[in-house]
Amino acid sequence: MAVISSGIRPAFLVEGVSKMFAGRTGEVLALDDVSLQLREGSFTCIVGPSGCGKSTLLRILGGLETATLGTVTANLAATDVPESAFVFQEHGVFPWFTVLDNVAFGVRMAGVRKARREKIAHDWIGRIGLTGFEGAYPHQLSGGMRQRIAIARAFATGSPSLLMDEPLGALDAQTRMLMQEQLLRVWESDQKTVVLVTHQIEEALLLGDVVVVMSARPGRVKEIITVPFPRPRPADLEGTPEFAALRQHIWNALRDEVRASMEFS
Repeated sequence: MAVISSGIRPAFLVEGVSKMFAGRTGEVLALDDVSLQLREGSFTCIVGPSGCGKSTLLRILGGLETATLGTVTANLAATDVPESAFVFQEHGVFPWFTVLDNVAFGVRMAGVRKARREKIAHDWIGRIGLTGFEGAYPHQLSGGMRQRIAIARAFATGSPSLLMDEPLGALDAQTRMLMQEQLLRVWESDQKTVVLVTHQIEEALLLGDVVVVMSARPGRVKEIITVPFPRPRPADLEGTPEFAALRQHIWNALRDEVRASMEFS
């Protein structure tokens, strides 16, 4: 088993997970015998070629999909809130809701009274830098601001884990860098267990405690890398030889997998 934690109870214990889908020409094996332990309070990034089952694994962790074989055990301290909150690439904010109502939506669904949920929403709006926009609607905001709403809504639920599927993928490069910094700040203050799927090796190294490298379909765990850079990460980290060497190491592990995934296409 690929182990990410040592001596600390895992937030997620994934044992021998495989996932089969029905395809046009027969069954398709998306994931094959994936085993992981994800430490409570850790920030795990999953990288791999397109179609390798990264998003499927994330959905299985969050209970949106069921494994064909194997088990996922969640050891998450959730009582009156969902165990996991999701953030997807498409921000998914409600266009007919204001910023305040969007951020408060998750706690509203949990039955929290209006005064309490608005207090929670105001707190998270401030923490993501959108104070003053509480009454604005999504169409009045930039893509980066809308994605901040989605992230704040996920954190505001109080769920102990946050599952993120390419949440910054649609942003321009400069906005993406700022959003990475902001995401790290709110995570460091809240210490949820975060699992983030990304195609960007640099993003995985900047954000993650651990990088899980997946093979081409069927997705298997090819390598697990503990990120050695201390927190808080320095602003010039990407320019260091150590960062460049680790980025190249991950790309070397991925190169043949990406080629194989293109042959499947």
